[in-house]
Amino acid sequence: MIAKGLVFAVLIIFLSVIKPIVYRPVAQNYKLAFSSLFTSVWTGVFIILSFPFMKDSFFDALPAIMASPVLILYAASKGIVSWYSIKVSQAVNRQSTSAVVFFPFISLALASFLLNVFLGESLNLLQLSTILLLGALGLGFWFFGIVRKLSADWKKCFLAAIILNALCPVIDHISIRQMGWYAYFIVSNFTTFVFCLCQGASLSDIKKSFTSPDVFKAGFFNTLREIVVLSASVTILPVSLVNFCIRLSAPIVMVFSAIKYKESTVKNQLIFGILALLAAVPIILFK
Repeated sequence: MIAKGLVFAVLIIFLSVIKPIVYRPVAQNYKLAFSSLFTSVWTGVFIILSFPFMKDSFFDALPAIMASPVLILYAASKGIVSWYSIKVSQAVNRQSTSAVVFFPFISLALASFLLNVFLGESLNLLQLSTILLLGALGLGFWFFGIVRKLSADWKKCFLAAIILNALCPVIDHISIRQMGWYAYFIVSNFTTFVFCLCQGASLSDIKKSFTSPDVFKAGFFNTLREIVVLSASVTILPVSLVNFCIRLSAPIVMVFSAIKYKESTVKNQLIFGILALLAAVPIILFK
């Protein structure tokens, strides 16, 4: 069992490293909104593949949804936030892959703060201190990391990505406990897809999700990552450890970005990546 857990942990780290790297060519060669489309399309593939195994979870959620239809609105709002979140994240990725894996640490701190203040989630003194530390690291990354080299417009995207990614776990907190994560996942992704269509996505764009080599690669690895993360979270690893493995990929991506894309220096990237990872431990592992 330990060996199996180790294999899944390595897979999660590997796929979390691969994701921002394979998403970068799509960010550079396509309209930013296209990434929201192909991600929702490939997530739909994941839902179809997983439904035979998860249908009981979906049908178990229907009574709660019928009793409180507002839950559908919460899930739908997550879908719209996800559309914008993917778009601005890809805007950041177009300029800096290291920045796109660093800002989730700041989003984690902001989300924890919002949950504590508005939704009563209890945080101890160490975790509250961690929020301040991650905020300080965010400022440091802004003034001394790769963000300082971004234009004013891309810095706005960086800030928007932080806020939108912080909103996602807040909406999750409100909804998942009542309707279950799988039904919530289906409604939110369907909303993202419909919103893509409302924003002008075409059948041709949907086809590109599978026919373009770069897009196919990004969609495939993202879907594979979702499957591995789900499988590990359900029966193999604690959710907190799964989240830690995902975050562990950030310093690796940041060092890769320094070498491959000349984003700052390896030393600078490594310092920010490791400090952010260590600072996030109290929130990720000890909630």
